[in-house]
Amino acid sequence: MELKEIKGDIKVKSVILSNKKTGETKEIDTDGVFFQLEGIPNSLIARESGIKVDKDGYIVVDGKGRTNIDGVYAIGDITASPTKLVVTAVAQATAAAIDILEYLDSRP
Repeated sequence: MELKEIKGDIKVKSVILSNKKTGETKEIDTDGVFFQLEGIPNSLIARESGIKVDKDGYIVVDGKGRTNIDGVYAIGDITASPTKLVVTAVAQATAAAIDILEYLDSRP
């Protein structure tokens, strides 16, 4: 689906979406719109360093932000997480920071 139009006056009231394959449009009532700009992740240096990325170039991490290389973490929009919001990145950073502290404490 592709956003074609945002309707409203002082506030958003609805959006018009278009199906790219069929050309069909539909209007959905809503109170707001969040935008996610699609792009190509800038992960070249990670790939060259041996960090695993998915088919789209996003860094693959576990639930604590750990990559396939011990002691290397990634968070936010560069990761394969499907949700690209600030609140998601903050939560990822919190989990990674806690794990990093545990990682550092466990080293000899």
